[in-house]
Amino acid sequence: MTSVPQFQLKHTPFHERTSQLSLPQNWRRWAGHIVVGSYDLHVEREYWAIRDAVALIDVSPLMKYMIEGPDAARLLDKLVPRDIAKMAIGQVGYTGWCDDEGKLLDDGTISRLGETTFRLTSAEPSLRWLSMNAVGLDVSITEVTE
Repeated sequence: MTSVPQFQLKHTPFHERTSQLSLPQNWRRWAGHIVVGSYDLHVEREYWAIRDAVALIDVSPLMKYMIEGPDAARLLDKLVPRDIAKMAIGQVGYTGWCDDEGKLLDDGTISRLGETTFRLTSAEPSLRWLSMNAVGLDVSITEVTE
């Protein structure tokens, strides 16, 4: 009988602190990490804090991409409904991204780090899709997920 190798889930940099704050000790797998699933015994309180007040959520496992080059804003304008030209350097915006028919594919944040430099986060791997949409554009896309 062969044994199945054990997959070691990683801890985020915030694991020690979040593990102390999770009352139900509710954990989930996310992109090879073990993360808190909820902090309160009643998830409704978490929902309303996020909706009406403030919440701190460990999103370390998000996929991260650097999008750089003269056509970086043009690529993002093609993919998201947000007007990239209106984003100031240093600004972060939440947005969805869509296919050519307008179907929502994923969501995340776009950070404008420079005139032609952006960082995109997503829950799911998107490098192939981003690269396919960048054909013919003067842009480089690099996955920088840790």
